[in-house]
Amino acid sequence: MRKLFVILALTASIIAVVLAVLPLSNLAFIPATLAFIFGLIAFLKSRKEGTSKHTIQLAFLFTIIALSLATYKSIFNTTEVGDTEQLEQRVEESLEDSIEELEDVEITE
Repeated sequence: MRKLFVILALTASIIAVVLAVLPLSNLAFIPATLAFIFGLIAFLKSRKEGTSKHTIQLAFLFTIIALSLATYKSIFNTTEVGDTEQLEQRVEESLEDSIEELEDVEITE
């Protein structure tokens, strides 16, 4: 049972680190929380059994790194909206182009 929780903690912490690096870093909080819970369960089980805790500490390290990166990115990165006028012009132009193309089409039965 301890090995299962160690594997779950390592897997969730690695996924959290990967998500923390990607632009959608806010999603990293979910696997990081799961990794922390699984690591805590594995730590308590290994303390009862008296086995090694090195891999659990590695999972905790990955979890701390993921939480640090995700928190940093959520605090200091701001999303900026570009010039919406250009986007609206492109939408209007594409709408006009599609209307012109449809006017040239003849429907016959």
